[in-house]
Amino acid sequence: MPPRREPDHQGPTQATVVAQFRDYHAEKFSGQGDPRIVDEWIQGLEFIFEVMECPDRYRVVCAQLQLTGDARLWWNAYWSMRPGEKASCTWDMFKYLVRDKYYPSYYRAEMERQFLALQQGTRTVDEYEREFTRLAGFARTEAQRAQRFIDGLYPAVRHNIVGHGTQTYARAVSIAQEVDASIRREAVRDRAQPSAPAQPVAASPALPSTQPPKNNKRKGK
Repeated sequence: MPPRREPDHQGPTQATVVAQFRDYHAEKFSGQGDPRIVDEWIQGLEFIFEVMECPDRYRVVCAQLQLTGDARLWWNAYWSMRPGEKASCTWDMFKYLVRDKYYPSYYRAEMERQFLALQQGTRTVDEYEREFTRLAGFARTEAQRAQRFIDGLYPAVRHNIVGHGTQTYARAVSIAQEVDASIRREAVRDRAQPSAPAQPVAASPALPSTQPPKNNKRKGK
């Protein structure tokens, strides 16, 4: 009987991941143009990473390959002043550095203000989550992103999530969607229920007259 092959727990190599990433033909980024391009570019990369199940430790390696022109010059210069630190750069840190560099300060300040003030309000959780995603680049870590999302939820939804303990961002969104849908179903059901008909008011019994009876006889002269 042939020896049993032990499973490989090391995962894919960097070369394998990079080769797979190149097959997706991700957009390049030069740092020029509308600041909103930064978020669109990062979101495009994240979509590819999720599809290919790219380990976090290889995401920066792949993303930096897409930097061109001024963006590549800036990236190389940034790390040339920090020798030995580049290997510790996480995907969250990469996103923060790129956004910090290529958002103009006035634009970044306004977007950050919107992010910190964002509330669910009367929106559904799905609508709130879409707007949150547009601004979520200002959260430096996954934990900050999850907490800010929870803080902005409608109170009844937020309290349910807090009762579940510490959550990842994805789990917080999932719970919020379930709770929000349940609350809205109950509201629709309550509106659909007919209100109880008003009870007729019983007529009061006639009370006897307290006036003395009239004497219809004419007085004699």
